[in-house]
Amino acid sequence: MGIREKRLENDFKELSQLVSNSGNTLAISSTQGQPPYQYVIEYRCRGIEKLQGTEPVFSTNHRVEINLGVNYPKEMPSAQFITPIFHPNVYSSLKVCLGNEKKWTMAETLSELVIRIGKIIQYSNDVTNLASAANSEAKNWAENNRRRLPVDTQSFKSAKKPSATIVWNDF
Repeated sequence: MGIREKRLENDFKELSQLVSNSGNTLAISSTQGQPPYQYVIEYRCRGIEKLQGTEPVFSTNHRVEINLGVNYPKEMPSAQFITPIFHPNVYSSLKVCLGNEKKWTMAETLSELVIRIGKIIQYSNDVTNLASAANSEAKNWAENNRRRLPVDTQSFKSAKKPSATIVWNDF
């Protein structure tokens, strides 16, 4: 088994654990490949679907397709919303702006990416990047409505296991 396949296998196991621990805030709707290289993830949290005038229309059900390309994890995955979303870091094509390809780090796991996208949906301050917006209308709205952000604070539980406790015994 190659490096990519091992990583895909580990990502699938960790993501399955994250979904299991999420309290129904996350679901894997579908996968493609064995081990999976494409996922449709369902998020159950509050996000903005669109604006009606200047007021947000909220949705609590979001679906995102994540593709782990042939050069993953050396190259950044791609993510695209299937459901409508209004966010500064999501293009009008619904593709998620995940940042600069040159700054991608292989250390970011699929589970961490899934959590990051969930935070994007919620307009979490720690992931929303207004300085490099993909959607200028959403950027302008967010700048003028900072007091209303984030729109949700749903926690997506981490799949990482706690470190083992070491017990010292006197011999």
